[in-house]
Amino acid sequence: MTIFNPEHDLCIANGDANFVPPASALEFGNDCSGLVDWIVETSDDEIVPWGWDAVLKRRLERSRIAPEKLPPDQFVASVRALSGRGIAFRVNADVHRLVCSAHPSMLHILSEPDSVVELHDVEDVVRYVNLFGDAVMKAPLSGSGKGLRWGRAGELSQSDLGWCKNVITRQGSVMVEKRREVVQDFAMLFHVGESSVEFEGYSMFFSDNGIYKGNILASDEWILAELSRYVPAALILNIKAALTKTIAGTFVGKYSGFLGVDMFIFREAGTFRLAHCVEINVRMTMGLLARRLYDNHLERLVGPGDLDGRYQMCVEFSPRRGDLFARRDEAVASLTDVTPDSRYAVWVRSYEILS
Repeated sequence: MTIFNPEHDLCIANGDANFVPPASALEFGNDCSGLVDWIVETSDDEIVPWGWDAVLKRRLERSRIAPEKLPPDQFVASVRALSGRGIAFRVNADVHRLVCSAHPSMLHILSEPDSVVELHDVEDVVRYVNLFGDAVMKAPLSGSGKGLRWGRAGELSQSDLGWCKNVITRQGSVMVEKRREVVQDFAMLFHVGESSVEFEGYSMFFSDNGIYKGNILASDEWILAELSRYVPAALILNIKAALTKTIAGTFVGKYSGFLGVDMFIFREAGTFRLAHCVEINVRMTMGLLARRLYDNHLERLVGPGDLDGRYQMCVEFSPRRGDLFARRDEAVASLTDVTPDSRYAVWVRSYEILS
């Protein structure tokens, strides 16, 4: 049995097993319930969700799922602990050290570790926003595209300061990150096993103010070639190796399953640089779905040919019921069943239409 629970990040951020996610998140999960089936094959005795959290476990317990099919509470707690942005902050620093010690000539391309800080006091937040000039303030735990606040030097409002104070009270800290001129978002995908970490591929995606919009469907080779237009492919491969090592040291023995490390290429002073560990999603990701879709299913859905970079996988939403159903022929293929009641869908569209 597979479960698509896109409310996972919100449940992780809340931390209460009795938390009731927003209706919109639950509706997204219901409308797109079959998405995980595109990623993995399971047996009737196995439960594979998008991500494990206390809310999902409690829901399955109430549905009288046998306890032996559910993860122990310690595992669920580990998922939450490892999902915090503080973990990504530390992985970011470790990878920077590994890559730059082995390849010091690449130092100028990587973003500096101190361009992201974890702070425990509102006065320090103000100081670093003023230092960075233009910054993003982030809650350590939050839903995708949520828990973010933009700030500029000398312009933080009382509302901004109140938000920071509340986050620090609830979660212990606030992450402050120097805002960048993002040129290309991408991610590296991994699977954490019992004793090792395997690289699963690349994901090239696009977002709007931190909110995921869709993925370009392409081979790993095509994505690497595209990224190397901005930064050396050798740097990306070295980061992949350093991340594999660092993830193993951080996650093995505490977590098993998929995770994705979000990154981006940015422009600064006329050159391109790389932010190599912006977020770590301790769950399946839309990038993993896109990777599996391209590798295992796309040719069957759209026909043979040179498919690299010709299609995108996009999350579709309409506030009006019946609208997606009426427009369903716009999709080259749909990964979800679209009914007259659907307000969410995941479609494959041609790249040219959306570019």
